Amino acid sequence: MELTAQYRQMLGALLPRGPAWDADDLLLTGLAPSLAELHGRGNALMLETDPRSVTELIDRYEEISGLPDSCAPQGVQTLQQRRQRLDAKLNLAGGINEAFYLEQLEALGYTGVTITRYKKSQFTCLSVCTDSLYSDEWRYYWQVNMPAATQITPMTAISNATDSLRAWGDTTAECVLNKLAPSHTYVIFRYLE
Repeated sequence: MELTAQYRQMLGALLPRGPAWDADDLLLTGLAPSLAELHGRGNALMLETDPRSVTELIDRYEEISGLPDSCAPQGVQTLQQRRQRLDAKLNLAGGINEAFYLEQLEALGYTGVTITRYKKSQFTCLSVCTDSLYSDEWRYYWQVNMPAATQITPMTAISNATDSLRAWGDTTAECVLNKLAPSHTYVIFRYLE
């Protein structure tokens, strides 16, 4: 049964019993569509509470959460990109472990990303062949391995002479991770081919 008919039936059931009252009264018939429309708007509003499905209130949510921020890419963002960034910021659970950063990247739409941490020991003449080659300072560095689908731009025939032979990088992912990274660490981004 459609919603308008359900409301018409419910309004008719609220009438007192007796021959003076008619369940098909014009007033009830006129109120039922308005109540059904109000019910539908209430359901639509429930979708607006989730940043992954927000449409009408996205500007308000972005204003409350301080978006767009310095990590927003230049130009116009799609609604889906705005939702992903809003979801990543509002549902930030916190943590300084590998899983936390991978969850943030996944919320932004980056899948297949891995993180490499460098060993904390220094290679010396007494080290075995499988020991790390990195010095103690490398314990403050960690590497984010971005998948091949990430933007890589080669130099072309119409590029300027001062352009790089190749440019790569995803400013949104880099900005977000650099903001979330502990202040004593350095993030290296590696773009795989």
